[in-house]
Amino acid sequence: MRKIFFLTALLMMILTTTAFAKKADPDSEAYIYTSEDYAYSIACPIKPLAVVRPAWFEPHQKGEMLVFANEGFDILYAYVIQIDAFDTNKVPDFNHGSISAIGDYLIGLKEKGGFASADLVNLTKKNKGVTAVTAGTIEVINPETGEVDGEFVANRQDIYTFFRTPEGRCIAVQLISANTEDKKYIDVYRYGVGSFKDLTKDKKFLKMLKEKEKKSKEKKSDKK
Repeated sequence: MRKIFFLTALLMMILTTTAFAKKADPDSEAYIYTSEDYAYSIACPIKPLAVVRPAWFEPHQKGEMLVFANEGFDILYAYVIQIDAFDTNKVPDFNHGSISAIGDYLIGLKEKGGFASADLVNLTKKNKGVTAVTAGTIEVINPETGEVDGEFVANRQDIYTFFRTPEGRCIAVQLISANTEDKKYIDVYRYGVGSFKDLTKDKKFLKMLKEKEKKSKEKKSDKK
């Protein structure tokens, strides 16, 4: 059972999941989704049915949700990608930081972040990240009295992965799924996180954006 001071803080959080020790390949060939708005690509289990801004994002939060399955407004299976997901100055370097600093960060996620588990993992051969699984039951603390107001029982446990890209961006990838205990879903998610590519300095990607912008301006000019 985990304690938090604000229930909304748990519901708004965008964070991570479990061990990435070995590469996991999806059953079928992955679909590579490329975001022109946020300059990244990631391997997905299928082509997203929709790409939307998460309703719970605050105005300052940047990112998008890749929806793979839904029933009406209920999201059954999705990845939530958050850009600038954490303050790099307040979070230790997962690759070169001290064991003590990283340990304190993991403890903080579990004691104050509403997570049942948090671990340092190898995302690729050269990059580490932190994974965390949200708690199933959370005590809701009244911020005025400090007393327990009740318990919040989650209808699912989400998996989050936090990491920095080689280019320096702070990323979080969240797995929304009712099947987080199914190894196949977890393996496909791990594969996707490991495939994440920051395109902010990718010459081919930047050239493509310039060409699209140029064509867009030409079309607008022709209409005048």
